Amino acid sequence: MTNKILKIFFIPICFIFLHSCSQVIIGGATSGGIILVQERSAKQAAIDILIKTQIEESMFSSSYDNLFSKIRVLVYESKVLLVGTVAEKSLVKKAEDIAWEKKNVLEVANYIVIGKNDLVNYIKDTRISIELKAKLLTDAEISEVNFINTTENRNLFIMGIAKNKKELDKVLNHAAEIAGVKKVINLIILKDDPQRSKIK
Repeated sequence: MTNKILKIFFIPICFIFLHSCSQVIIGGATSGGIILVQERSAKQAAIDILIKTQIEESMFSSSYDNLFSKIRVLVYESKVLLVGTVAEKSLVKKAEDIAWEKKNVLEVANYIVIGKNDLVNYIKDTRISIELKAKLLTDAEISEVNFINTTENRNLFIMGIAKNKKELDKVLNHAAEIAGVKKVINLIILKDDPQRSKIK
């Protein structure tokens, strides 16, 4: 029985980890068959995975019901994005404090709100995130592997690295065209932005 429970938890975790690593190594392929590599280094991608894992572990230990199950954590080049809906203000601060405690964190963008969320909103948010992912995957002028996103209460958050202003604008235009999106929160940085020197 114990082995069965471990497998239930272990297999999905392995799948997620391997999926993330595969993006780091090969990225994706364009229609022309060219292999793309993430703009962030493999080392930085590994650091980001570690930061995300540590934050989520701390939230799980602190409160599964009030933190871990309510808040999504995205990390890109040591910048942490916290998104979710919690019951009270103290939980917003608690989540941010947990994020700042982790080694290598350079920035924490806290977009956690106080209120209630339901299954209908969750379905709408999931559909928006999936639709953006599909739009970026099918646009030959965008390196989809360099962007991550999540949606909360129909607010669409996007992180990543754009190789130039043209790619940035195309990503944001795709996001704005998705039905049901109330607001697009742009956390994308340009490839040549001086801020990126902090993580090199």
